[in-house]
Amino acid sequence: MKLELGYNHPFELRQYHFLAENFSGTRILYLSDFHYNRFGRRLADSIAREIEGIAPDIILLGGDYADSKKGLLHFALMVESIAHFNNILAIPGNHDRYRKYEVRTIIESCNGIWLENGSANIKTAGLNIQIDGGRPAARIGTPDFSILCLHKPIDVVTIAPNYDLIVAGHLHGSQVVLWSTAHGLYPGRLLYKWNRLSSNFGNCHYLISKGLGDTLPIRYNCRKDFLLVELMSTWPFQNKT
Repeated sequence: MKLELGYNHPFELRQYHFLAENFSGTRILYLSDFHYNRFGRRLADSIAREIEGIAPDIILLGGDYADSKKGLLHFALMVESIAHFNNILAIPGNHDRYRKYEVRTIIESCNGIWLENGSANIKTAGLNIQIDGGRPAARIGTPDFSILCLHKPIDVVTIAPNYDLIVAGHLHGSQVVLWSTAHGLYPGRLLYKWNRLSSNFGNCHYLISKGLGDTLPIRYNCRKDFLLVELMSTWPFQNKT
């Protein structure tokens, strides 16, 4: 177990392999809960370097980007540094309520897609992926793969049959983890049902990020993380953390 104080501790890459016919090698990266402030430049640089090394086909940004004006500048620098990647899609978080216009402008000025309560169809490797942002949406045609990108985890039991992958953040793993089980991260799991790393609902996989930053920078045994999903034609779904 490890106590982390401050903003610039290393993060882990939680890597999953997902069996998906004809999608060999497609890489989907989900990042959430940056909470950039005036101390965020080093974090922004390290996140951008990590993204460069991963070279994802799709980047999903799950909200809570900046806690201050200075933090918004660091977020903008990060997005600008990865703007050469195709298929950057973003939704707002609860902390973006008063900076939503600025955040959206940053995303769209770097050729990203603002996906708040909307849908996008992404072509990769000749296949069609539908990505819904913020809330479930109706199918557009017959996508080969479907994703729901959330900020705050929700109960997905009734909507899981409509998706292959659902991703969310917001909870930060509750920042303090004293013990963990297959049911979640504790003691936060006692208060928040979805304070866990993952759940499966039939063919739908639900992954929840612990985030990349905190407004109150204190963590215990709760490393910040990236979620990387690789769609493979022959490998089983597994966690390689």
